[in-house]
Amino acid sequence: DVGARTLMPGLIDAHAHITGLSLSPKNISYPTPNITLAATDYLAHSLMDGFTSIREAGGADYSIARLLAQAEIVGPRLFYSGRALTQTGGGADFRTPFESTDPCGHVSPFSVMSVIADGVDEVRRAAREELRRGASQIKLFASGGVVFPSEAHATLYEYSEAELSAAVEEAAARSTYVMAHVYTDAGIRRCLRAGVRSIEHANFAAEETVAMMAEYGAFLDPTFISLAQRIETAGETQLSPSIVSNLERTIASGHQVYGWAKKHNVPIAFGTDLWGPEARKSQVREFEMRMELDCPANIIRSATATNAELLMQKGKLGTIAADAYADLLVVEGNPLADLRVMLDPKNNFKLIMKDGVIYKNELG
Repeated sequence: DVGARTLMPGLIDAHAHITGLSLSPKNISYPTPNITLAATDYLAHSLMDGFTSIREAGGADYSIARLLAQAEIVGPRLFYSGRALTQTGGGADFRTPFESTDPCGHVSPFSVMSVIADGVDEVRRAAREELRRGASQIKLFASGGVVFPSEAHATLYEYSEAELSAAVEEAAARSTYVMAHVYTDAGIRRCLRAGVRSIEHANFAAEETVAMMAEYGAFLDPTFISLAQRIETAGETQLSPSIVSNLERTIASGHQVYGWAKKHNVPIAFGTDLWGPEARKSQVREFEMRMELDCPANIIRSATATNAELLMQKGKLGTIAADAYADLLVVEGNPLADLRVMLDPKNNFKLIMKDGVIYKNELG
């Protein structure tokens, strides 16, 4: 009996980067233990924010998943991608112009998330390698980015349809799927034709392309809080005014794409795309970012049932039902009536349970 409170499924973040230490555009090297500690901290805070499952979008690997599975560290259930695939000079080739080493040849919070693979054969081999290492899905970059000076511009053409298809084929052979970082309209269309299931960001899609997503049965995973947060911390992270302006334009365009996705019945996922220490301040703020775009019921559905379907966990996650995982939250108030209760998990989340284990209980 939870009284007047609300019982709901545990939350799912469909786009997280738990191995990041800093949003600084400087590609500073960090010792591997520091990155592991940062991931451990991220996971613990994420669970206390009510996220009982996370899809990690580049950086986490088997070692962290094993620690979670063996209860040696505390955190959400982890669906990790391993290293994201990118082409030479692509969106996740974070080397500066004077660097010639492979981005995974040294350790930094950026370089651990990616591996360079060029051409169909290399893409196929790289996908097989991440799947061999236990990746739940394959992550790849199908366009540039919008934040770091070391990233290629979002308009970058990245990966041919043949290369994308190779990754999709390898994922399908392991009964899983591909998620693609992609901002551009042309890039999204290539991804859809190749069979990519999860379209990340998609801020510059045309309405016709959004309709195409519905036709192909793809999911849209917009990630607004990471962009907003990077604007808020621009001074601290030394982002240039031009990048800040581009971020503002990217958010505005993404809002339009969100509306088109609703219009064309594209399933909308709930991801944050947050890095490291900033996640503890902002992860639940993705709810805030969507409050003017959608109703509370749809936003909560995105963070629970829709994300569960995206992760191929329908009926197991994102629901309160027989045979589902016992991932539960008890929330003060009614988030369907006032979504703002989700923005203060410390005071409003009275019980947090993952897989039948209670990690917080303030029911009194």
